[in-house]
Amino acid sequence: MPELPEVETIANNLRQGSQGIPSLLGRRITGAQLLWERTLVTPTFTEFNKRVLGQVIKNIRRRGKYIVFSLTSDALLIHLRMSGDLLVEAGSAPMARHHRLILELGGNIRLAFNDARKFGRAWLVADPNTVLKALGPEPFDPGLTPELFLPASPISSPPA
Repeated sequence: MPELPEVETIANNLRQGSQGIPSLLGRRITGAQLLWERTLVTPTFTEFNKRVLGQVIKNIRRRGKYIVFSLTSDALLIHLRMSGDLLVEAGSAPMARHHRLILELGGNIRLAFNDARKFGRAWLVADPNTVLKALGPEPFDPGLTPELFLPASPISSPPA
């Protein structure tokens, strides 16, 4: 299962590029394919396709275990769940058996959401907080201090 450090690494690699894989920042989405319907939570694929085509990837970050793609007008959120991965491939590469959602990025590059167990999910939303609002604080957030874990009133010591 991809845990938070692995999700952070995936987001960083997609944002910065890694090991011969280019950064996805600035790439325009030129096509989309949904290969397993339940991968997409919202909207319908017809609506997804209308909205996502032509949008440019402005930023890629992690929030909790979600990978958040900030697009020109929307946010694409992907949760890898148990076995998901995001692969940057040549657009001409054979389609792998467990690909669930494909984004064509022009220049013969595609982003493939590969998920053997079919637990991973994707959302295309105007505001990422509609999906992320229930998450707790980030582990490296400067606002995450020991005081947040202390009770509201001091606990007195038992009498000696």
